[in-house]
Amino acid sequence: MTDTLDRADPVTVFYDHGAEQVVLGAMLRDPLVIGEVEALVSAASFHKPCHPLLFKAITTLREKGRKTDPTSVAGYLADEKLLTRLPGGALYLNDLMAVVPVAAPVGEAIYHARTVASKALLRDFDAGLEKVRDDIRSGSASDPAELLERTRVMISDLGMRAAGDGGPRRWRDIIRPGLDAIELAEEGTGPPGVPTGIPDLDQLIHGLQKQRLYVVAGIPGGGKSTLGAGDFVRSAAFAHSRPTGVFSMEMTEQELFNRLICAAARVPAKKVTDGTLDTDDWTAIARVCGETEDAPLWIDDTKGLTMADIRVRARRLKQQHGLELVVIDYLGLIESATSAPRNQQIDEMARSAKNLAGELDLAVVLLAQMNRAYAQRADKRPVLTDLKESGGIEAHADVVIFVHRDEQFDKTKRLGEADLIVEKNRGGARGTVEVAAQLHLNRFVSMAMP
Repeated sequence: MTDTLDRADPVTVFYDHGAEQVVLGAMLRDPLVIGEVEALVSAASFHKPCHPLLFKAITTLREKGRKTDPTSVAGYLADEKLLTRLPGGALYLNDLMAVVPVAAPVGEAIYHARTVASKALLRDFDAGLEKVRDDIRSGSASDPAELLERTRVMISDLGMRAAGDGGPRRWRDIIRPGLDAIELAEEGTGPPGVPTGIPDLDQLIHGLQKQRLYVVAGIPGGGKSTLGAGDFVRSAAFAHSRPTGVFSMEMTEQELFNRLICAAARVPAKKVTDGTLDTDDWTAIARVCGETEDAPLWIDDTKGLTMADIRVRARRLKQQHGLELVVIDYLGLIESATSAPRNQQIDEMARSAKNLAGELDLAVVLLAQMNRAYAQRADKRPVLTDLKESGGIEAHADVVIFVHRDEQFDKTKRLGEADLIVEKNRGGARGTVEVAAQLHLNRFVSMAMP
């Protein structure tokens, strides 16, 4: 055995290199250990510089169905020109195996993996607190409330890691809540999710359900904001008192207010714009304002938000008011925190929106634009590939609804009508809902409604 292992390496509150060595040695000794360890730690959990790359090498070989013994791992690292980063090269792998008791490699690996995970958690906690301190001292934290919220998010995330949330659950633990959800849907008089305000659409998608991402797409001027940031919001907050948050990076707060109030009061939007409201119009608007004064609706028209910003603000609303629906208008105006190509940025934003729905246990409606190229086709019916800039939108969405109006392409066809095309509906059927396009009132309604 060589002397490449440094047994004098100190154990600190932030790392235990000896525990890391036992974990990696056990993975090299017994392939059955690898899956057990992966459930507890990741490459980022390891502190000693050569250990993350060694963990990645072992798990990569396992994913490819290849051997994970020291010879195979050394060969893989040599091919990747990484072997020289191990102290002692290939001999280090044999030394790692030597520190693992032959009798119980699985038990030893699990015990020490938990230690590695705990140390990593403390490192991340310390780094997060340091970032908070830096933001305070540099003056970049101009909003104390938002800084506190970001700190809460960090602590909550670390708490979930510490509790081991998100791992596999045994079938018998799933049965009771699963049956409860089925019974609740059976007893309900409406859709299981937040009603959209369009009954035919609710029949198809069963309302806006928790933990789901709904993408509402259309060409500019087609009505995607009217549907997603208008009809859905009025139904949720005004008609059914479901706590709703709207992040509007396109319209201002005043513009969104005008749209919502005109639709609810059935007052032509042009009258508001032109300043030609009559007494009946003012009476209708006053009535709606009185009826909706206590509606659980929050509007944020801050421009240039990132998905991280939206996540922080939505989490605050969830904690304080039990938020059930988030509407983001729209995807193309969300700022990216990276310099990656735009299609990759869009993909990451869509993924973050889906994660937001799951993390906060609510429905997320994400508005998106379509590629204008589809307008050049003879068949103008939208398809999923028409989503602008990324196929990742389609991949992450549970439901994709296209707002399509024939009259945008032919002024003589189906005036005042629109199709809500449900082109993707995970777990349900696709279909088309015909609605009346009362865009002068900023709303879509079912054909049977007045």
